[in-house]
Amino acid sequence: MLEDSLFESQGRRRTRKPVTVFISVIIHIGIVVVLALIPLVQTQAITIPVVDMSLWAPKPEPPQSIEVTAVTPRVRTQIEIDPNDVIAPPSIPPEIAYVIKEPVAPSVSLPQSAGNGVGSILRDLVSRQAEGEAPPLPPPPPPPVSPQEKVEPIRISVGVQQANLIHQVLPVYPPLARQARVQGVVFLEALISKEGTIESLRVINGHPLLIQAAFDAVHQWRYRPTLLNGEPVEVVTTVTVNFTLQ
Repeated sequence: MLEDSLFESQGRRRTRKPVTVFISVIIHIGIVVVLALIPLVQTQAITIPVVDMSLWAPKPEPPQSIEVTAVTPRVRTQIEIDPNDVIAPPSIPPEIAYVIKEPVAPSVSLPQSAGNGVGSILRDLVSRQAEGEAPPLPPPPPPPVSPQEKVEPIRISVGVQQANLIHQVLPVYPPLARQARVQGVVFLEALISKEGTIESLRVINGHPLLIQAAFDAVHQWRYRPTLLNGEPVEVVTTVTVNFTLQ
């Protein structure tokens, strides 16, 4: 019986000890929370010191006076004066000086001559001429004659220019063309001078083996000068040279 009662009392002690510990912990926590909330609940007014702003901000400058000057526009008055009106001067001088300009004769220097008689006569003539009218100026030189403008050559038909042909040289048949049995017509454009001679030739059409022989022959041709308004002019015409095998 005694052992049972001891075991029972020890079990109760063991079961009551954790409860008391838990309760004591809760009480301590509650006390700490209350102590922490007390300063928060009590409010205290904070005094803010008043700062004098005059020590920081500069004093405003007094307004400056602005002078306003009125600009008066200038008016230009134009006075019309009649040229026929006589305007009196503001003052008349007591003495008026008159200036008369005399013509000055040009000075002419003559060389000293051996005889006094001839020199004196020449001086008298020069002085008389200076006193009288001045000698007339020489006539101006005639304007330079402008060179005659070059007239463009006139194109003449073949028939008209053929009639003016006065000297014709027949071409020499090229041996190579003769061997190759080449024949045909060579057409040349000729520039004929005012004297009737051939100045230049230009090939229009023709066989290459026959062109040089046609050039050599036509360069020796002579024509009668072509007249335009009675003046000889250059002409351009077409020349034909026939090469035919016999």
